[in-house]
Amino acid sequence: MIRRRSLIVRLLIFSVAAVVLPALLVSAIYRSISSHALLESIEEQQTELAQRIAEEVNSEINHAQGLVALVAHSSFFSAGSRVDQYEALRNLLKESPDFQEAMFVSSSGVELLKVSQQTASPRLVHRSEDLRQSYVGSPFFSGNRAPTILLGEPIRSFANPSRTGAVVAKMSFTRLGALMKQATVGPRGVAFIVDSKGALLAHPEESLVLAHSNWSSRPVVRAWSEKPDRPTGLTHYVDESGEEHLSLAFPIPLLKSAVVIQQPKADVYAPLEHMRRQFILWTVVSVIVFLLIAIGVSWRILKPLRQLQQAVEEVGQGKREIHLDIHTHDELEDLATTFEKMTRSLGDLERMRQDLINMIVHDLKMPLSTILPSLESLLVGDMGKLSKEQAHFVQMARRSSQEMLMLIQNLLDVAKIEEGKLSLRREVFTPADWATSIVSNFQPLAEAAKKKLTLMIGKDLATLEGDSALLGRVLGNLISNALRHTPAASGEVAVSLYRDGNQLAVEVRDNGEGIPEEEQERIFEKFVQSDGQKTNVRSGTGLGLTFCKMVVEAHGGHITLFSQPKEGSVFTFRLALQASAGPLPKIAVPSTD
Repeated sequence: MIRRRSLIVRLLIFSVAAVVLPALLVSAIYRSISSHALLESIEEQQTELAQRIAEEVNSEINHAQGLVALVAHSSFFSAGSRVDQYEALRNLLKESPDFQEAMFVSSSGVELLKVSQQTASPRLVHRSEDLRQSYVGSPFFSGNRAPTILLGEPIRSFANPSRTGAVVAKMSFTRLGALMKQATVGPRGVAFIVDSKGALLAHPEESLVLAHSNWSSRPVVRAWSEKPDRPTGLTHYVDESGEEHLSLAFPIPLLKSAVVIQQPKADVYAPLEHMRRQFILWTVVSVIVFLLIAIGVSWRILKPLRQLQQAVEEVGQGKREIHLDIHTHDELEDLATTFEKMTRSLGDLERMRQDLINMIVHDLKMPLSTILPSLESLLVGDMGKLSKEQAHFVQMARRSSQEMLMLIQNLLDVAKIEEGKLSLRREVFTPADWATSIVSNFQPLAEAAKKKLTLMIGKDLATLEGDSALLGRVLGNLISNALRHTPAASGEVAVSLYRDGNQLAVEVRDNGEGIPEEEQERIFEKFVQSDGQKTNVRSGTGLGLTFCKMVVEAHGGHITLFSQPKEGSVFTFRLALQASAGPLPKIAVPSTD
């Protein structure tokens, strides 16, 4: 059995798919494009920020180097006394608080004079740096644990060319932490500086710097260490807590270090996630709106379709006056109008059929009612004794007239049954007597054709309640058909009555040509007969089996057929042996399928 699917469900599925699938596709494409564009934007922003910080650090170093060079190149320092040199160094420390110490170093590396911010009499040491040209040393950690670099500038004295050596200043990066704090890297991002060995030189949290933290294991530091002269791209990094970060490094050439910009990935993608949530929200709203529209459209389509379906069922039940209240101003309204015209045409055809049936009944039944008594009178000898040959022909005419009368009566009764106007005449009768009387009427016909007609009646048959005359015609039609379709001289028709549970089974079996299987489903339809040939089902007055089926079903029973070609046929109808006490209803319009 094929499972029935509702049209409205299909329309709703189609509507949802029409909204959701494009939305998902657009969302996936847009997310991919947006994610790529966002990463490019973040990389560009972080590179710009890191470059700006690197330039500021370089600027600070260049400025400090310029101050040192100003002192080293001044004639006041190169030609002056030790007191003048001392004052020059003190003025250099005052010029920038980042200078921790300033010293005058001989060409051999011996400190000749030193001024310190923290110590009144600092200890003089021997320097190993090459101070014959401008010098910016690598970062290191001084005694106060702060990152520090040495800046050196050789003395150039035109007044006293014999004086050689260099001015050296020790510069601290304590202010770089404040610079890192000022760098805005999102709500939780951070900027810091590491040297080529991964040592942390500047960070918003100064305690990490003072603790000499080393972050050489971080992917972004490793990536920069491989190519220290160029910035890195965005690098993924997962910290100890499991949070993923995006980071980028930009080199600071003078400091031999790099600025690193680090930002949690969740913060980077926050605008994209916000956009995605908004997209999902509006998609859900769109789906709901489209669903409501689809439900409205579906209802507008299905309501007239249901009216049409109900009208079709009413037409199938025999109703011909159909009025459909469909005003959709589209093809459905045109269909309803066409359907109403069709039902009116069917009504006209039905009236024409009824008129034809009435004409046949009244115009043919009356002459037959005159012919049959005349033939009866001839057979009994009222007009003189007939010869054997004459009696034979009169008997044939009488039999043909009776069959024609039966056909006319079948046609009339089928029409009445279809209209629900034929009432059953209820009576209680004995199946055995009823069947014996009917079979005996066909014995002369069977004997004349040299065919065998037998009746077998089972035991324990209760009385039957129903219209004995109509049921008698059912059995008569089955016997007549069986005799007609059995061969002369060897034909056999067996009528059996037996009990089948609480039902009476009436079986008519013959040894005729049988009915092909493809014809068996149509044999009970109106105006269809079978002549036993596999390829020949012809239209005609075949109402006998249609009448039988209608009458049996009107009594609450059913009729079946079993047949094999060349082996004969078995028609069986079953009726309840115990009928209800109330009157039998009028026959409703039964199906003739």
